[in-house]
Amino acid sequence: MKYLMSKFPCTIVGEKYIHLEDNVRYEIKNLDDEYNLVFGDNGELTKCVNLKNDFSQSSEYILKFNYKNDTFIILYPQLLQASTLDMIKALGKNYIISLSNTLNISVEGENILDCNVQKITYSHYEVRGDYIIFYFKGIRNYVVIVKDKEICCADYYDEINVSENEIYFMSRLFDSINHGRVYLIKDKKFDTYLIYLDEEDMNLKNEFVVCVFLDALLAKNFNYCNAMLSQDIRQTEAKDIIDFFPKFDDYFPINSQAVALIEKNTLAGIFEFQTINDKIENIITIS
Repeated sequence: MKYLMSKFPCTIVGEKYIHLEDNVRYEIKNLDDEYNLVFGDNGELTKCVNLKNDFSQSSEYILKFNYKNDTFIILYPQLLQASTLDMIKALGKNYIISLSNTLNISVEGENILDCNVQKITYSHYEVRGDYIIFYFKGIRNYVVIVKDKEICCADYYDEINVSENEIYFMSRLFDSINHGRVYLIKDKKFDTYLIYLDEEDMNLKNEFVVCVFLDALLAKNFNYCNAMLSQDIRQTEAKDIIDFFPKFDDYFPINSQAVALIEKNTLAGIFEFQTINDKIENIITIS
């Protein structure tokens, strides 16, 4: 079988119009050998693809991988955003902010941040003690906190709370556990920690165990991850769980027991999980 999923809502235009909702898996079958245009609903760059033959390999905005007898194709948005360059002098240092589809920040000529962003514009900065805070506006606002040449925080945020001696930013992770991450400067010190945005107890079903585990892992809630492992593979130090896996920033659930881990739109690995009574008994590397 061949499956297609788009990470953004779009319309495929050929002899027929086919609208794809974002993050919905579609089965591909009975396709003609012809080129189609892919129009994003929110102004993403238009693509011209042959859905039958163009996916022989992955590219920057198309991820293709195989698992057993199935093929999976994921479309990623290519955003159109004008490039901007801002130069700031603060705390005795020169900062350069370069912003397009990626956000780059350099200090005294040394690049300290390079990450993908979506539809944000540079707004302003402020200094709090030894920290400089860069603010960006967008559908979701974005903040970068730097101390010397160290990135303390680079994330979207949904709430901000400011007082004379402290400032909080809260970012919703939109995961199955309803995590929020707090970034805090208080009494001239930086801290970050996780919170739960609701107090409901989770009635976890076995088919969701793997997704919940990976959501907790992405949130770096290692104690939660460790509690989901059986006694045979539970770690003495919960943070050692991260050593099981390659670096990844997203995942694609192939089924309830197998996932593809993804890092910057590239396949990082495929893993199978064996679960019994809502506990993970074994983790197997497939590729």
